[in-house]
Amino acid sequence: MSEPTLLSIQSIRRLSFWSVVLSLPAWLGILVLYVIERLSLAEAAASVLIALILMAALVFTRIADFERIARYAEAALENPTLRQPDASSSETSQRLMSAVSTLQRKWVDERSDSAAQSRARQNILDGLPDALLLLDQQRRVVGANAAAHDFLDREPGTTGTGRELVGRDLAGVIRDPKVLEAVEQALAQNKRTEAQFSVSVPVERIFRALFVPLRLGTRDGTALMLALQEQTERLKMDRMRADFVANASHELRTPLTAILGFVETLRGPARDDTEARDKFLVIMLKQANRMTRLIDDLLSLSRIELREHTRPTDHIDVGAVLRTTAELLDVQARERKSAINITMAPDLPLALGDASELGQVFYNLTSNALKYGGGRGPVELTAQTVETRPPTMPGQGPCLKISVRDYGEGIAPEHLPRLTERFYRVDTARSRELGGTGLGLAIVKHITGRHRGLLLIESEVGKGSTFSVFLPMATSPEVGAKPQGK
Repeated sequence: MSEPTLLSIQSIRRLSFWSVVLSLPAWLGILVLYVIERLSLAEAAASVLIALILMAALVFTRIADFERIARYAEAALENPTLRQPDASSSETSQRLMSAVSTLQRKWVDERSDSAAQSRARQNILDGLPDALLLLDQQRRVVGANAAAHDFLDREPGTTGTGRELVGRDLAGVIRDPKVLEAVEQALAQNKRTEAQFSVSVPVERIFRALFVPLRLGTRDGTALMLALQEQTERLKMDRMRADFVANASHELRTPLTAILGFVETLRGPARDDTEARDKFLVIMLKQANRMTRLIDDLLSLSRIELREHTRPTDHIDVGAVLRTTAELLDVQARERKSAINITMAPDLPLALGDASELGQVFYNLTSNALKYGGGRGPVELTAQTVETRPPTMPGQGPCLKISVRDYGEGIAPEHLPRLTERFYRVDTARSRELGGTGLGLAIVKHITGRHRGLLLIESEVGKGSTFSVFLPMATSPEVGAKPQGK
């Protein structure tokens, strides 16, 4: 918009009108002088003309400045960068123009600051992991953060989309009676309320809807903040802890009950029965060994969980760890009439990790492969470098891939997602018969997680299974550090 320095036709007409109006008192005095014959007609006419000229000069030099200031102020509302007009004929109009210009600059600065603060607040809200909605007194959405747009865009259990959120009634965004009842209670009683609801598609997710009243009377009419906090993981962990306690108690109670029963029998009816005593002692030893293995695995799992947040920093020769594993399991392999074959890529880089924990990982995986597939072929251990990490593995770039392959019966697809759960067994009776505790793969998963690695399981019924461990490489050896695991 151009600078408003020239007067428009409408402004000229308005100023002319005011020149005439303001000249009326002078004209009235001239008329009186003419009536009482103090002025002749020519003198009166000349006086009227002079009064009009003087008043017009005053109006056009004074009131015209005010007109320019008014037009400048109006134009500045639409164009904050508009330059101040130069024309001003009096000190008063100059001061007024200067004051208007100063107010205009302050208004521009404050508007910029307000916009920056608004963007900063929105950026903070967008950075929060929980979905946030702002609601008015009519429970309409007046604002939302990025997490809310993302959640409501993708969840089939809700009906809103990011572009349509603002202005919609909450009932059209989240369709759950408990949530709507909670928002009505929060608005009516002006207090915090909450409700829990679930979304079942594509997978079940559970959310806590927390309504927090805000200060009423705000210009945007905001009355409530709705925070959607996902509870799925927490509730899942609670269930897992409860299941763990129940399973651990059951796993320990079974061998303990058997041992106590045999002890009572040996102290009673079988006190002098040598054959029964020898038989019972063998069973008691087996059950005691089972309890020992279970307790050792529980303690091992607890130690790993305590250190899971601390990443190992040693440089490990994976080949040496695999060869040690094969040596330890050689007797078991011969008992299963199987063999352990190791294949390693040349110049295999060192891994970043803990030698004893990685030894436990490959020992558990190889032992399982011998137990469940050793009778149908060899167990193959391969180590190589891959250029691209799996999408769910932390970090970027190349990494090490160590695979344990067996040719056993394989595992049905429905069991694969749960194999690393504690005490989960595909065949409980067979696992116990083979001496399994149900914790081996859980230990492998937690150790791999501590190493910022990944465990992938592939299996096909009738063709065997492959357990692949991806580990980060030690790309820059530490000064004075020596490879571990040799």
